[in-house]
Amino acid sequence: MAWGVVAMLFGIILLGVPVGFALMVTAALSMWIADINLLMIPVQIYSGTNSLVLLAIPLFILMGELMSATSIAQRLIDFAASLVGWLRGGLSHINVVTSMFMAEMSGSAVADAAVMSKIFVPQMERRGYPKPFAASVTAVSATLGIIIPPSIPMVLYGVTTNTSIRDLFIAGIVPGLLLAAAFMLTSWLFARRENHPREGNFEVKAVGTAFKRALIPLAIPVIVVGGLIAGIYTPTEAAGIGVMIALLFGLFITRDLDSRIIWKLMVTTARQTAVVMMIVAGSAILGQYLANEQLPQQIASALGGITDSYVLNLLIINVFVLLLGMFLHASAAIIVVVPLLLPMALELGIDPVHFGVIVCLNLGIGQQTPPVASVLLTVCSTTGLKIEQVMGYCKWFLLAMFAVLLFVTFTPMTALWFR
Repeated sequence: MAWGVVAMLFGIILLGVPVGFALMVTAALSMWIADINLLMIPVQIYSGTNSLVLLAIPLFILMGELMSATSIAQRLIDFAASLVGWLRGGLSHINVVTSMFMAEMSGSAVADAAVMSKIFVPQMERRGYPKPFAASVTAVSATLGIIIPPSIPMVLYGVTTNTSIRDLFIAGIVPGLLLAAAFMLTSWLFARRENHPREGNFEVKAVGTAFKRALIPLAIPVIVVGGLIAGIYTPTEAAGIGVMIALLFGLFITRDLDSRIIWKLMVTTARQTAVVMMIVAGSAILGQYLANEQLPQQIASALGGITDSYVLNLLIINVFVLLLGMFLHASAAIIVVVPLLLPMALELGIDPVHFGVIVCLNLGIGQQTPPVASVLLTVCSTTGLKIEQVMGYCKWFLLAMFAVLLFVTFTPMTALWFR
């Protein structure tokens, strides 16, 4: 029966039903067939979403929206340009480094892609870069938004598995830096082959000037994430503090915000939050039903029975998560898949924090890979390019992401270095 429920869920999703509704419909039908009292549904929805930690999600989204609506992005771009613009293919490196900075604020790859594609792709095209290359760099570097803290998928993973969000945030730092280095190396190789331009010479004075302008934007993630890591406040409190700083910065320092813009940003935040919370609510019902049917244990037993090899089992987990990430939104994939695979991971001796980073890296690759490719589609819709045009370059960046994924998978210390 439990496997039939999974088949029903994916069948409904393939029909084009939004994931949150698909979860709820599947749960309701399964409970009705099993003759379980349907009055349990509203109770389970309430208990599954009544979490103070989940309040961090809309706050992090709002913080990212506030950052995007001000001149913060331009200040960060100027600082990144002063650091890496002198390298061959300077604008592509600036793109990656700016995405690193933005990742420390939004926690969402799609949000970063939407902002960065409007800024960088036209600039890079004017400087002679192939437009598909510019779109590829922008899309893949936006993936840093779900690896470098704060990360909304990591918040969901922590809530779903009862894992420390603080530890997950710390664990994402080194893999995020490795990804950024891999993207810059790939960009540099293309720059050498296609003779991409530099953006001037390195000047210490220019770095100092740009750093002064970017000081407050850079300080925001340090205060938010640093305070969380230090244990001064909770993830929700950290997100709230970030919102207040970003709001005050936009109102009184840059003066980019007014009541009309703030209202628009709050409406956007509410819509994005509603999508995530519908998925959380639906998974709360279905997850409880599947737990009662012991499906996680069945999947762990089935996958674990394929081979006794630790290496092969890790590869099987990666392939399984990667394939699902190609068809599901990152939030949905975490909530649906992680409870099914975590028992197997624990049985193999994988630390839940390390497993969380592995899951997020896989989902980051899934966000760039058709048919869903949510981040890549965002960039393509903004730039007017087709996916097949961009994939010619993007496949090489995906190869770099695979290399980092394998390194992090088989080198736990990259995620657990702080222990």
